[in-house]
Amino acid sequence: MKHVTPDWFKKSAVYQINPRTFCEEGTIKAVTKELPKLAELGFKIMYLCPIFEEDASEDRSFWSDRQKSSKTENPKNPYRMNDYFKIDDEYGSMDDLREFVAEAHKLDLKVFLDLVYLHIGPNAPILKTHPEFTNLDENGNILLGRWNFPLFNYESLGAREYLWGNMVYYIGAIDVDGFRCDVGDEVPLDFWTEGVRRIKAIKPDAVMINEGVKADYLTVFDANYGFPWHTSLYQILHKEIIATDVINKYNEISGEYPEDGLVLRDMDNHDTATDWPYRIEKHFGHDCMELILAINYTIDGVPMVYCGNDIADTTRHSMFANRFHRGVYEVADRNATGEAVDHRKEIMKTLNSLKREVAVLSEGKTEWIKTDSDYILAFDRISNTEKVTFIGNFSDEYAEIAIENGEVLLSNNVEIKDGKAKLTKHGYAIIRR
Repeated sequence: MKHVTPDWFKKSAVYQINPRTFCEEGTIKAVTKELPKLAELGFKIMYLCPIFEEDASEDRSFWSDRQKSSKTENPKNPYRMNDYFKIDDEYGSMDDLREFVAEAHKLDLKVFLDLVYLHIGPNAPILKTHPEFTNLDENGNILLGRWNFPLFNYESLGAREYLWGNMVYYIGAIDVDGFRCDVGDEVPLDFWTEGVRRIKAIKPDAVMINEGVKADYLTVFDANYGFPWHTSLYQILHKEIIATDVINKYNEISGEYPEDGLVLRDMDNHDTATDWPYRIEKHFGHDCMELILAINYTIDGVPMVYCGNDIADTTRHSMFANRFHRGVYEVADRNATGEAVDHRKEIMKTLNSLKREVAVLSEGKTEWIKTDSDYILAFDRISNTEKVTFIGNFSDEYAEIAIENGEVLLSNNVEIKDGKAKLTKHGYAIIRR
């Protein structure tokens, strides 16, 4: 049977919530209270980073290098699971998750959870019962992966059944709507194929996002991650590459993917906010992040917005910092006020509305427009009945581009007059023609 992605996913943005950085409380209950505000901004998909019971071991031989370098001294890594069927008490309880899902559904929101199936915590109770669920050496010792975690053994049918059961539990008993699958490329495709068959037997429009880029995984997944895309945007902002390089990389990836294969378009996420030396919004400013949001909503694929982007947050985050081990890191202030916050909220409302209501943004093809500038990205989204044009200046220098007249759907730092668009620093326009 041909894989079919539901229309509601194509017309939505994914809102990523890391409870640790979303707000000071860092709990599921605290996030639940904010759902009406997120729904008011037009978001339709809430994606929760891992909230399952974490390994709390102080044994640093099982800590990742990233965890150690954060200097938070937090033994709990949200991507090192101890029990997939329990909620970590840092975040709350299974009843709290049920309440979160129920409240989201009341607001017409979908909920995605984060599946971490490449590796497991070294002290997970299931490994005491079933050590064969991990890869062992000839002496029966557990083999570790690149983050110093035990790897699941996908030669074990028992391990597969355990994980398939976990997927079915959250779809069936908790009523979530899909999953983001951590390092999905490194888990066998046939495992995902069977897992998707089982969850779709319960919820036919369940959605799967692969944190990976392999083209053949799009026969099972609804979207791959856009690592090359956000890397290209990062590089053009830093003037390490020019517009033609971005276009060439886009064309290279698009040429490998099936025609209906979707790409998740992001810049900030829990990894980049942790690993990059500064937040993009802090370093380049609010207009720059608005430009990134605008292009990610306009180009083909599904945009992903990281918690805090919706309120112009500039604080320094780490996925390893929580309210018990904050270190030098901060969290988004959900009560923030000011011109930048108010403006960003209005931008998010507009972008979410455009994605939902302008059909070409979910159905049309992308055709790049050649310009004379090294730092302008411009393209058309085209269908049989509609055309929308995006132009964006990814430098801090003035630039011009010839452009046909049309209805300006959204713009910033640009003047369009007499067949020309004049863009100042990080200016952009979305035009329907």
